[in-house]
Amino acid sequence: MIFELKEKRDKELSDMYEKAMKELDTFFKLNWKIDTPKIIIFKTRKEIDKFKKEKTPDWLVGWADGNTIYLLDRKKFEKESSHKYSKESYFRLLKHELCHLFFENVSGANTSNQFIWFNEGIAGFLSEQYLEQQKPKKFIKFLNQYSSWKGDAYDESYYAVKILGEKFGKQKLLETIKEIGAVKSEKEFNKLFKRIYGEAPTYGFFNKLLKGDKK
Repeated sequence: MIFELKEKRDKELSDMYEKAMKELDTFFKLNWKIDTPKIIIFKTRKEIDKFKKEKTPDWLVGWADGNTIYLLDRKKFEKESSHKYSKESYFRLLKHELCHLFFENVSGANTSNQFIWFNEGIAGFLSEQYLEQQKPKKFIKFLNQYSSWKGDAYDESYYAVKILGEKFGKQKLLETIKEIGAVKSEKEFNKLFKRIYGEAPTYGFFNKLLKGDKK
């Protein structure tokens, strides 16, 4: 499979990128100036399918890999996906995917098959994508997606990490990310989580926090 790559000038997207990078740098304290992330834009669903070598669901509009994020062209957003377009939601998408790259750089961890709900939750919280999701009435499934992601627990993971950040402070989230690189199993992650937040990550723990969350 051969793809042609050329640089694209897009001031609006560049402005979004610079804003997202600055905001994420404030949280992660990475001071990312060299070899910064690149963006690849796809114009059609067909291009995405060819690149990924599979038929992709119409909700898939972006992902991160290596030092690059891949996005569906915002001008084709509604035509080529199941999502409604707004500048604000597209910025959140961009920031979400960039967040995954910051997470990997700061943690030094391979996030493809572990602590996936926490990684997705961090991205959804910092990008404020939780504002586009229904607040769960009860947490019932996100913890089951530690090492594999079904894509049906975004709302739960976003709100779970949001509650952690607001209850315990963003500094503890960053502390978790920095120490997560040494984690080799879900059992080790649960021990790290308990040391930082006082309890192991269980539905009982998160639903107790959810009950007390009025936002």
